[in-house]
Amino acid sequence: MKKKVVILGGGMIGSAMALDLKRSGALDVTLADVREETVSRLAKLGIASVQADLGNPAAVQALVAGYDLVLGALPSVLGLQTLRAVIEAGRDYVDISFMPEDATQLDELARERGVTAVVDCGVSPGMSNIMIGHGARALDRVERAEILVGGLPVERAWPFDYKAGFAPHDVIEEYVRPARMVENGRLVVKEALSEPELIHFPGVGTLEAFNTDGLRSLIRTIEAPFMKEKTLRYPGHIGLMRVLRDVGFFGKDPIQVKGQSVCPLDLTATLMFPRWTFEEQEADITVMRVFVEGVRGAARGGERVRMSWDLYDAYDPATKLRSMSRTTAFPATIVAGFVAEGRYRNPGVNPPELLGRDAGLLEPVIAALAERGVRCTSEVQVLGPAEPTR
Repeated sequence: MKKKVVILGGGMIGSAMALDLKRSGALDVTLADVREETVSRLAKLGIASVQADLGNPAAVQALVAGYDLVLGALPSVLGLQTLRAVIEAGRDYVDISFMPEDATQLDELARERGVTAVVDCGVSPGMSNIMIGHGARALDRVERAEILVGGLPVERAWPFDYKAGFAPHDVIEEYVRPARMVENGRLVVKEALSEPELIHFPGVGTLEAFNTDGLRSLIRTIEAPFMKEKTLRYPGHIGLMRVLRDVGFFGKDPIQVKGQSVCPLDLTATLMFPRWTFEEQEADITVMRVFVEGVRGAARGGERVRMSWDLYDAYDPATKLRSMSRTTAFPATIVAGFVAEGRYRNPGVNPPELLGRDAGLLEPVIAALAERGVRCTSEVQVLGPAEPTR
């Protein structure tokens, strides 16, 4: 008998999860969403759907109790409370929500309930973490790790040169949330959108990279003196976002305007987000480069190596799934399959780098992505002999 899985959230990512799992046929899939129109739309695609108030933890706990496995595709603001509800229901969980809180605060609870919960399991965080975990597994010592990632429309359009492949409010979080990174073995915090640089990607062109808070759990789980994550956009986007942020358009605290209380971000969302919405069948791409540098073969004197991965994906006209939806949803559905099969079992709250570092699952995930048309290449370069440790 097939195991029963429920997907929480029927937006761009949740819908892609449902379509992928339906295609594979390995699991009995149901999707839950609060919006009646979403439930109706997915039902027409042959996906079992239920309407539920997913903002209510009690409702979530009651819903997931009837399933073997849960996938989460809800906005970041609901991430932690949903994780807690699923764990309390005693159900395994794979989640992609970019929650601002530290998900591992629920690790002990998950262990007590025997729940394997894999969080941040999208493209980045997600695939990037698995790659870095794999690098840490292969090397005796990690010296540097870096992530460059971005989702972009194929056609640039003034004034933003950007459209949102996931919830726009979560995009704004990348522009305001302080960016944590590691320099000289110490945690440092820098302003989001800071330290812009231009980087060329073959077949794509020159992109802007800027600091964002994407390392997350890697700061704690990977020992490396230098680590950072940067987001990629078309040149010019950073400057415009800095102006909007610094003027206050991304603020969440209400202000008074002619005697009325107004939340700046709500106003921005009303005016700007429609301009960030993809047209039907409008193409997008996802670009990611991850590298890990360090020492291997230390017992024999050692050599410094650089392990790198380049991921590229584009809109799929056959399924009408955007690339950001595909590259975020597919790692989660692939890992969910591993959990359902018992191939990955580790009670607790698991950041995805553990799949690469402890379980050695990077290559199977990359192979499964390739089956879905997501291209990922890798390279190992020898940089020279290792320097003696002091």
